[in-house]
Amino acid sequence: MRVHSASAPPSEDLVRWQRAARALGLVSTVVLLVGLLGDLADPVVLCLTLVPVALWLLELFAPPRSPRVEGALLLVVGAGGGLLNARAFDSSGFLLAFFAAAALGIRLPPREALPWLVGVLVVLDLGSAAVSPHVLTSITSNSLGVGFTFAVGAATRTARLERARSEQLLAELEVARVHEAEGAALAERARLARELHDVLAHALSGQVMSLEAARVLAESTQADPRVVEGVTRASRLARSGLAEARGAIAALRGDALPGPDRLPELVEQAASAYGLRASLAVRGEPRAVTAQASLAIYRTAQESLTNSAKHGGVGVCATLLLEWRPDTVVLTATDVRRPGTAPVHTEHDGGHGLTGLRERAELAGGSLEAGPTNDGFVVRLELPT
Repeated sequence: MRVHSASAPPSEDLVRWQRAARALGLVSTVVLLVGLLGDLADPVVLCLTLVPVALWLLELFAPPRSPRVEGALLLVVGAGGGLLNARAFDSSGFLLAFFAAAALGIRLPPREALPWLVGVLVVLDLGSAAVSPHVLTSITSNSLGVGFTFAVGAATRTARLERARSEQLLAELEVARVHEAEGAALAERARLARELHDVLAHALSGQVMSLEAARVLAESTQADPRVVEGVTRASRLARSGLAEARGAIAALRGDALPGPDRLPELVEQAASAYGLRASLAVRGEPRAVTAQASLAIYRTAQESLTNSAKHGGVGVCATLLLEWRPDTVVLTATDVRRPGTAPVHTEHDGGHGLTGLRERAELAGGSLEAGPTNDGFVVRLELPT
């Protein structure tokens, strides 16, 4: 048996309760049939037994969706018990009326169940009055027994509904807590964005203006061209850093994050700012990935190009290869240095860039590998799509 409720998937607890109710219903049916064995030779008793029992089994395993149809079904089951009580007074046929009363209490709201319950009780009492030598006692015991059984079923139904409502309220409370935590996180990110803007972005803006003034001064005083070139490159780096700071602030505020679509722009900026010979190759058909994976691809390419310029030496050649595979996307960043330049950088040179990239990859469900090659360094990022 089931309790009428909204069309939602049943919980594990409800499924266990339904199994227990069906098991109890089957045991009760066996007890009923055993009590009727001596009277089944009577064709009328056999017919009055088979029809209500078949409907009772239908109620246990495939109850009607319509409350009215189900009420009528249970009325027939209970009336069958009343008629059996009149035909075979000393048998267990009256139990069908109690089965119907319990099911009416469990399955239907009290106001909908009472008319059907009264019908069951009337048939049972009329049958008892027709054959019982103690009419008043039989009617009283029948009424009290059926009423008590219905009350237990109704109390069970109320308890089940209250428990379901409590579970729903707890689930809604958990959702509210999650939203509250997300709101607090967004507020904290907005605060951090304001702090970064006030400190980092302003400082970089001042640095850009100072470098630009130094470049103009160097040109006006006809300083060494190498000085002018160095100041110009430093100015480009400062401008790039300012742009990245603004991008980080936008990310904290929840704005659009950079991803694979901005890799060509990143390569151009790196070549201009660092003097790299940088290139990008894309294989496969690009497709949408999660925001976390998209940002991991961009930050890995950015860190790799920065490391190539920082550690690869003069004239280093950096290559980015982005491969869109059926289930993964792979970014391979390789740099090749000229013979005789500074040693190739390693992951253990005191920085935390590659460690942070590896953490990003793991959070996005992927992996990152990095290490030196014969003539440079390689970083390989693999993420699920």
